[in-house]
Amino acid sequence: MESEVQRPLADFPVNIWEDILNSFSKSELGSDSLKEKHITLKETVNESFMASRANPIENIMFIDTLCCLGVSYHFEKDITEQLEKLFDCPDFNQKIRQDGGDLCTVGIVFQVFRLFGFKLPADVFKNFEDEDGKFKAHLVADARGMLSLYEAAQWRIPGEDILDEALAFSNSQLEEISSRSSPHLAIPIKKALKHPFHKGISRIETRQYISYYEAEEKWHKEMEFESKITYTRHIVAEAYLWALGTYFEPEYSQARVALAIIVILYTALDDVYDAYGTKEELEIFTHALKKWLPEAPTGIPDSMKHFYRVIVDFYEKLSMILRRKGANGYMQEAKWLKKDYTAKFDEYKENAIVSSGYYGIMAVTFAGMGDVAKLDAFEWLSSHPKIRVASEFERKRKHVATGIDFYMKQFGVSKERAAEEIFNIVSNAWKDLNQELMRPHSVNFSLLMPILNLSRVIHVFYRYQDAYTHPEFLKEHVVSLLVENIPI
Repeated sequence: MESEVQRPLADFPVNIWEDILNSFSKSELGSDSLKEKHITLKETVNESFMASRANPIENIMFIDTLCCLGVSYHFEKDITEQLEKLFDCPDFNQKIRQDGGDLCTVGIVFQVFRLFGFKLPADVFKNFEDEDGKFKAHLVADARGMLSLYEAAQWRIPGEDILDEALAFSNSQLEEISSRSSPHLAIPIKKALKHPFHKGISRIETRQYISYYEAEEKWHKEMEFESKITYTRHIVAEAYLWALGTYFEPEYSQARVALAIIVILYTALDDVYDAYGTKEELEIFTHALKKWLPEAPTGIPDSMKHFYRVIVDFYEKLSMILRRKGANGYMQEAKWLKKDYTAKFDEYKENAIVSSGYYGIMAVTFAGMGDVAKLDAFEWLSSHPKIRVASEFERKRKHVATGIDFYMKQFGVSKERAAEEIFNIVSNAWKDLNQELMRPHSVNFSLLMPILNLSRVIHVFYRYQDAYTHPEFLKEHVVSLLVENIPI
């Protein structure tokens, strides 16, 4: 009889997967219809990839998206050839170091090259250091840039002191940054601090990225506009129609989303100044915007604090591309409203263009056009060019005076005469616009078309009534363009 053997058996946890695994069915995974769909999608993505090569930075950002979505292996040969071409291009290397963009963009470019085995030098981050060789303090206000720097630093190799410093700097700041960021940004930051993308399991990283991407698509709901900013107009469909009217081309898909968001923000900003905030609250709010404070200021209602955080979060997302515009103009209008001050017509007209968000909207429009809109285009835009929006001046709720009122009081004419003169001003603005469209052009013609289209949008929205505020006037257009398919 064998003696009983004492074995060091481990007390393993019970199997929790058996029922789940047995429930799987692969009947549809290999279906012909699904295979055909995959082929079609692959062809569509490949076309988008090829189109993005016209702009090297946009091309690399597209490659990064493919990597994050876990589908880059389908296009690995083309991606490698494109990166090799850019890596060996002196102009591209100079562009990255001199005007390659914001911290987020440079960080992503660095990660993509290293991921495919190209040793892009770490000195691409030199522009973000101060005279003492330390990363500039103001970078902490750029949440996405800091996250990108942190992820880029995971690719450091021996002897790259700047990346050692980058990791220490970003790691020390991201926890605090996540605490003041909106959920769709805070969650990936916390995840990265736990498991950086480079050190994670690819398929898990992909699944999490898709969740973050879905959260980005639900921006308006997540920002809780309707529940926390109840006094503003809620015009998601109208804002997208505005963006679609400005540029409809497929390559501007993401730009349309950004433009729609900025239109929503400007609408809410207009309502905060025009119909909600007190003089004291608006002065505090404006001061914070001018200083670009990372935290919402005290002394204003919770709804305005929430809105302030939404604005800061959005502009952090677009980082160095977008510029803060309009705060001073809005504050001037608010002072007129609270002091019952009637401005001269010319003063009102100039301020209306600034406070309407026109230049801010155009800056976002340009930002979405890639290399077509370079620094000189933004300088041209900020110089108040002759080409400008054709729109009516109209009364807004409690406003002390409209453009017509200003004109009547300044020139002592009847309302009918003032209305006629305003119509002539708008007509002349269209003449100026048409003249600027004639060759030779001050800037690339591609930049003039969105300005023309924006003017067309405003003409349709405001020519006969405020269709932007009263959506029943635009319902037919929204439904025909965004809801119903054209019968074929």
